[in-house]
Amino acid sequence: MITGYDHTSFTVADMDRSVRFWTVAMGFRAASVSPRSGAWQAAVTGVPGAEILVAHLHGYGLHLELIQYLGGGVPVGRIDPNMPCAAHMCFEVRDIEATWQRLLRAGATPQGEIADVTTGAMQGVKAGYLRDPGGIVIELVELRAAASP
Repeated sequence: MITGYDHTSFTVADMDRSVRFWTVAMGFRAASVSPRSGAWQAAVTGVPGAEILVAHLHGYGLHLELIQYLGGGVPVGRIDPNMPCAAHMCFEVRDIEATWQRLLRAGATPQGEIADVTTGAMQGVKAGYLRDPGGIVIELVELRAAASP
């Protein structure tokens, strides 16, 4: 029986760069960054020889875990949003253009571009995908202003 939700995790190539981006640019707080090794890591992850560095970050009501494999990791090519098992995190923003530019200056790269949503329940919203310096896809959405009475 599932009793709750704990965290979302992404594997990163450079822990220092990722923690710096998620704390400085995205406003998360690093609760801990620590190495982990031992047979239990390989048993839990299913990755033989797994030696990892783990960061726990908190912000916006989220618990984000970042993992860098120091041993047992295998480099892969870019994972695009249309690929099975791809993921992204979405954040609501007040000024999407200003936030987009600030994140680009902090090391993010565009995945797509900012666009007006023109169909469906999200019509009138502005949205765009970009990537953190390690490749994690981040969606920004600027919700439409509430109508004045």
